Amino acid sequence: MNIQLFNFLEDYNSQIVNLLLTKIPRSVAAYSKMPRTELKQMLEHLLDGYVDLLVTGQTDALEKVFRYMSRVHAAKKFKISDVLSAILLFPQVIRRLLAEEYADLQGDDAIRKFNQALEQTETTAHRAACAFVDIFQEFLNKRIEEHNDYLDQAQKKFGIDLSRFIVFKA
Repeated sequence: MNIQLFNFLEDYNSQIVNLLLTKIPRSVAAYSKMPRTELKQMLEHLLDGYVDLLVTGQTDALEKVFRYMSRVHAAKKFKISDVLSAILLFPQVIRRLLAEEYADLQGDDAIRKFNQALEQTETTAHRAACAFVDIFQEFLNKRIEEHNDYLDQAQKKFGIDLSRFIVFKA
């Protein structure tokens, strides 16, 4: 990870959030129903985690946000594709800003640095999307386990066996 990209993302942090705040609800209908302040706060946390992943390669900060999003978004009936679409819009917004940043630079070195920055932002978004899918799968597996535990307790309490009808497998 080059320090220039980190500094760029830090300098343009609020502009990136504002662009995403406009782009995501237009592109992903589920987010158009979310209150703007809630969406902005979520995007700020996502961008912080995204930058952390880009810089350190660690998903810890994103995982905290994704665990919260898994619970809340599942309750609001979001589809996994809604969240993935939002995450994959990050590089589109950043790409536009990077193009403006590198527009005045000349030569092969500028093109190489621009392409390298694009690759890093896209790779980071894909890693973030994969991390979300893993976290969401973990959330679903936990819910299935809780459901099956509840059924086991209910069956013991009432003395009936419903396992062949409604036990789910992770």
